[in-house]
Amino acid sequence: MKKIGINKLNDKVKKGGVLPLLGVSLIILLLTVAVYFVAHYVANSYTVENRISNWDYLYTEKEGTVPDGELRIYNAQNPIVSEGKKSNIYFTKTLEPSDKASNFVLITDFAPVKIRLNGKEIYNNQFDKAEYVGNCYNAVTLEPSTQERQLEVMLKLPFSVRFETYLNPPGDPALTLIPGFTIGVILMGIGLLAVIVFGILSAVKKRLFRSIFVAGLLCYAGLGLALYMLPEVTYTFNTPRWLSITAVPVHLTFMAVLLCLNGLFKESRKTLIAILFASGISAIASIVAFNPLTVKMSVVLMCLLTTAAAVYVSRTAMIQLDRRIQYAAPIFVMCVFCTMIMVLAAIFMITRQRILYIYNVTISSFVIMGVIEYIYISEYRFEQKNRVVRGQSIKYSKSVEGISRFIRHMLDCRDKSKFYETAVREILDLIEKYNPDNNDIRYCVAVKEGDAYREIINNGIASCNYRLIEENGQKNEKDCLFAETYFEYILKDNGNVGAVLHFENIKDGLDVFFISMIEATYCGLETTYEDAFTDGSHRDINVIFAELAENTELDNGCSVDHLINIRNNSRELCLRIGIDEERAEHIAIASELHDLGKIAVPKDIIHKDGRLTEEERVIINSHTEFGYMILSAYDDDPMLATAAVIARYHHERYDGNGNNGLKGEEIPVEARVVTVCDVYDALVSERAYKKAWSKEEAMRYLKDNEGKIFDPAICEKFLAFLSEEENETKAVPAQ
Repeated sequence: MKKIGINKLNDKVKKGGVLPLLGVSLIILLLTVAVYFVAHYVANSYTVENRISNWDYLYTEKEGTVPDGELRIYNAQNPIVSEGKKSNIYFTKTLEPSDKASNFVLITDFAPVKIRLNGKEIYNNQFDKAEYVGNCYNAVTLEPSTQERQLEVMLKLPFSVRFETYLNPPGDPALTLIPGFTIGVILMGIGLLAVIVFGILSAVKKRLFRSIFVAGLLCYAGLGLALYMLPEVTYTFNTPRWLSITAVPVHLTFMAVLLCLNGLFKESRKTLIAILFASGISAIASIVAFNPLTVKMSVVLMCLLTTAAAVYVSRTAMIQLDRRIQYAAPIFVMCVFCTMIMVLAAIFMITRQRILYIYNVTISSFVIMGVIEYIYISEYRFEQKNRVVRGQSIKYSKSVEGISRFIRHMLDCRDKSKFYETAVREILDLIEKYNPDNNDIRYCVAVKEGDAYREIINNGIASCNYRLIEENGQKNEKDCLFAETYFEYILKDNGNVGAVLHFENIKDGLDVFFISMIEATYCGLETTYEDAFTDGSHRDINVIFAELAENTELDNGCSVDHLINIRNNSRELCLRIGIDEERAEHIAIASELHDLGKIAVPKDIIHKDGRLTEEERVIINSHTEFGYMILSAYDDDPMLATAAVIARYHHERYDGNGNNGLKGEEIPVEARVVTVCDVYDALVSERAYKKAWSKEEAMRYLKDNEGKIFDPAICEKFLAFLSEEENETKAVPAQ
């Protein structure tokens, strides 16, 4: 996996590739923070009316004692003042007479509690037994009284001073429901229902099984939320161990979300292992904690490991941005969002803002799960569409052989009339073999003489406006025009229109493969057109194919300089590895045809701005076989035979993980040479889907992949050549 360092990150930000995505992540973070602060405010609003204020308090040295000295006032305007490392605090308040019973509720930070009424102990939550407890909720029933009563509360402070008190209507004091706990239970139900629904659908539509995982994660998140809020709603589970039992699941919810994000990547096994390891370590640390100090340390460790895991997944996502992978951008945004959220959550947890922590983790997890489910459903829809595309691509690959035959037959034409007749016959044959239903195509051909058109072929076309076709070509800056049921060729010689070919009555519309086939035939027709109308001897077939390769490169949105650079670098590299000068020149010329197969790849895929789907990647990788099919038909020509070998094997990997699985010396040497030259020039060139790399970055990539993608010996020679070239450039004095 390619390493991403600080310098690489800086380069990406300067080039604008990552900065907008970081901005999107920050916006989502701010919106999420706003949502959970609103949720926290709404949750608090339910309890404001019953809250008790104006307590007197004072820290004590000895637990369970009434302190000597002047008491302080605690209310909304006067928060509790921290007082060093004192671990006990005393609260007291005089209650007004009341003719109704009520529940006195006290929320702490897992503090052992003792409550006395008029000097008599009425509630004790392990005050004399434990350093901390597993519950935050404490409650006791207060009977009606016609007299004032003195209420005293004694707390140990294992973590922080949290002192929230309420007088609620009478009922079972052991349990009270709050919104967070209720939401958790509801989410568990929704998640369980979703698991059942997706499970049933997956029995019919196999690809939906991944949605079961997201639904299960939703159920688990609801369970984690409910468990995490359990200490806030009951004192039944008050042993210290419950603190760890309720904390671990919600923490692992975020780890599970990171695993889900990581599952969207390829080559993510190391990241998976790292996340599982971090999850295990932090969970164990929390469970084995045995006193307030170790509990605090386990919380810090959980936050650090989760943040580190989020950073690591973000790093993996950043690598995907260099590849044409579908949904790489939203996945990267979510990974960065994860990192930002976890840093914020860590701040909340370390500062003992426990409720803000749970809102933070829960709401952000739902945001990420929603994005993941959207990706899953979108991929399922793509897969449904790609099943049709896959069938078409198999059928289309067979038609590529017809394109090769078409080019050869067009090269055999020696006069004008035969050229047009052959073109029409071969095009009709290709169309009918691609789709047998297209057996009633009408067509016409006209040549331009001066400013007028003379029709030379007509089969069922009542009237054809050739002038309008020419104008449409100029308007759209295209010489191969398509509509739903027809297509047209405009052939030019030295930029001047020479002929127009019109075909109509195409059935079932024009799919991307049909269009690609027609564009490929046009490219071949255009290249051979000049040859058919040149007086005297015909051009060398190698020159014609070189021109065809240039046209293909231009159609693909690349510069012809790419071919020139590969040719020059291949020649130099061949000489440096000991190949004689004649064969080096032979390979250099043949190298220009390495991507000729892209003539048969749908332009919609090649020109796609976004990331490629897996199916599109398979199709575009087929250009090696397409090129071989076209060029191998001319194996009687030594140069084209060599070009066929290069076209087929230039995407092999030295470690055997390439298109055809050839390994090491099994890969023809000419293909190993061109692979290095092709990859290097592609890296330092700007493409529609990426920025140009610097020479240093490209050389580092070649070095890192010696023995993986590239032949180490050939790669070393090429790197030495590039270094020498760079040194010579630096040595030339500035003018």
